[in-house]
Amino acid sequence: MQVGTVISYFEDKQLPRAEVALPNGDRIRLTLDRDGLAITRLGGPGRFAPLLFQADPNMASRMCAGLFRLETTPKPTPLRIFVAAVVQLGSAEEVVDAFQEVVAQAL
Repeated sequence: MQVGTVISYFEDKQLPRAEVALPNGDRIRLTLDRDGLAITRLGGPGRFAPLLFQADPNMASRMCAGLFRLETTPKPTPLRIFVAAVVQLGSAEEVVDAFQEVVAQAL
């Protein structure tokens, strides 16, 4: 099974974010802020980045807790947990499907 590649990762306290290249070539960005989790598809330079998935802080924390496995190193931050889940998916569509399914099951 191929996994995605983390292109950039910033554990910035104001705006934790990461960019991931998925096995099919899709590139996505995960962003965490006070509004929760946002996942967008990245296009070429200057291209519009459509929102693929968004979760409010409560749902994002619940999803994060569900994905969390006890790890001692490195420190399991919310962004690290979401990136670890996303790199295992094959395309932006699979990311959307997986995250929407989790939300549907949580409601």
